[in-house]
Amino acid sequence: MNLARKCKLIGLVVGFILSGCTSAPDLPTPDKIGEKERFRVVSGKQAARVVNKMHGQSVATDGNVIAEYGEGEKKDLLYISRYADPKAAQEAFDLMIEKMAAAKKSPFFHLMPIEKYQKKAYMTLGMGAVHYIYPSGPFLLWFQTYQSFGTTLPPQLLAFYPI
Repeated sequence: MNLARKCKLIGLVVGFILSGCTSAPDLPTPDKIGEKERFRVVSGKQAARVVNKMHGQSVATDGNVIAEYGEGEKKDLLYISRYADPKAAQEAFDLMIEKMAAAKKSPFFHLMPIEKYQKKAYMTLGMGAVHYIYPSGPFLLWFQTYQSFGTTLPPQLLAFYPI
């Protein structure tokens, strides 16, 4: 399956699963990020299934949430995974960044540390969006957005999950 088709399939799977979910998340998420309000949330085992399916292997932790912001084709997605402790979250973050940097074929490109956060957060481009990745205590966050935040993490996100 070609990369564009795989990315579209992942988007459809996430959209389908999120379309039936409106319950409160297991992990807190901002009501609004940038100009977009939280529209749907999926958590627990359902979120773990989505995360595992996207990676093609079992990588989800025992605490996961996926929050969708905005409606329409360009929804922002916030993925949060809770680890046993901050060290485990940092190790997962380091491994993810290392694998992304070494990947020859990937839907993501231009991976770079965000200097403002002393290389504790990264951003990358891919699938038509900007992606921000960082650990916060025992949490690992991935925020996919079509909004323009430049090289600054959204303040609403940092209020819940500081660096």
